[in-house]
Amino acid sequence: MTIQTDERLRERKAGENGNNHEMFKKRWADFAYAEEDGESIGAVQKRNIEVLNEILEKYDGKNIVIGTHGTALSSIINYYDKSFNGESFMKIIDFMPWILKMEFDGKKFLCKEDVFHIQKEYKE
Repeated sequence: MTIQTDERLRERKAGENGNNHEMFKKRWADFAYAEEDGESIGAVQKRNIEVLNEILEKYDGKNIVIGTHGTALSSIINYYDKSFNGESFMKIIDFMPWILKMEFDGKKFLCKEDVFHIQKEYKE
């Protein structure tokens, strides 16, 4: 198998205030919010959905594996399932790694399933 990389699946660019629980909550409360030199969750979601749609089109009908970071994956989940929100993100922030199965029919999202995770404490 060949591993392909796409920078659009990178983690959110953290700004000066870094990554801490207070900032996580603030960002999830306002998808347009980005601290100086940072990236909003809305921007992360936009680039992630763009590349995911390209991947789904290119590999239609195939099983694929995508590796990414927590905020990137969470923004994708939120795009398809609005019940996954900031509170949900705060629950899964300690899942490292988190393996999630998502099923699609073409580009139509069908379902998701938590396959595996290891819980360890997030350190700010």
